[in-house]
Amino acid sequence: MTKYIIQRVVWIFIILFTTLTITFVLLKLAPEYPPTKNEEKDTWLEKQVTDGFYTSEYYDANDPQAMLQVSIIRDTHPGINRTVFIVAPVRDSTIVKIFYRVPIATQYFRWLENVIRDWNWGTSTKIRVNVPAFDIISAKMPLTLSINLVSLLFYLPFGFLFGILAALKKDTFVDNFMQIVVMVFLSVPALVFILILIILLSYKMNNFLPSLFPLVGVESNAEVAKGYIIPVLAVGLPSIAGLTRILRAELSEVLTSEFVLLAKTKGLSHTQAVLRHAIRNSLVPMVPIVIGSFAGLLGGSFILERVYAIPGVGRVTLQALATANYDYNVIMVSSAFYSTIGLFTVLIVDLSYGLIDPQIRMGARK
Repeated sequence: MTKYIIQRVVWIFIILFTTLTITFVLLKLAPEYPPTKNEEKDTWLEKQVTDGFYTSEYYDANDPQAMLQVSIIRDTHPGINRTVFIVAPVRDSTIVKIFYRVPIATQYFRWLENVIRDWNWGTSTKIRVNVPAFDIISAKMPLTLSINLVSLLFYLPFGFLFGILAALKKDTFVDNFMQIVVMVFLSVPALVFILILIILLSYKMNNFLPSLFPLVGVESNAEVAKGYIIPVLAVGLPSIAGLTRILRAELSEVLTSEFVLLAKTKGLSHTQAVLRHAIRNSLVPMVPIVIGSFAGLLGGSFILERVYAIPGVGRVTLQALATANYDYNVIMVSSAFYSTIGLFTVLIVDLSYGLIDPQIRMGARK
């Protein structure tokens, strides 16, 4: 098992490295979008020179020959405002600066060196200009993770309860009614469901719950706690429906299996056979699904954070992806965040098989 874990962790870093490499190259193939204000643009480009992503040339604004050369570059260079940027003098300076982006391969190895050596993921160009991109994402991580963890803790008990109840009451009125409710929650699009909750719990109930997520650090903790209700319901109710459906199918199959019938013939009551054998065995395929659902919740939070104005990682990522407003460094950190959680979730899912079912041996040799 130890060898298997080590192998999987190594593969996680290989896959993460490959994912971030592909993302970096694809982003760098697109045009650059530095800050628009001249002073902020100058600060950001100088930081790019320091990090090794750009080279720079300086021209005296009072020198006619130098300014003629600048004009020629501005009018004829094919990469102007894409990979080449001209910055007018800042404040009392008389220096005109021209910045040239270095080749992507060179940028990549310098970026990798900066991340490994200094944990430097670059600075933001649009979200919060010249602020380290990692600081922007790390400040949003607690809120995104907390909402998804609360949603997970909310839907698991109800999902298991309703799934077991539906299986035990299979083909009765209770089961049929629950299946109708399940299909409704699974059929309604996430965006529509969120809007319905906002209309019902906020607008129709005289702002009983906030229609937008409260301002963290400005409004009271009680208001922030109330702001969790709608997103948790929006994520949790469809998840309850999905878990109910899967557990009902698994438990219904186990209830008709031979070992449950054998348990009954040995004198166990129906309730004892279900509690001691059926439920336990039906959970074997369920645990990996439950663990893996956390990554699914995170992935689905993009729409939720956007609609409900939750200042989390998903919302910042969508802002960084806005047309003509790309913030590449923020996108890179966000990609690393979601990729890391997704990959380690897969590892935990694989390990859970061996923990919940001793017959499974991970990495064993025949």
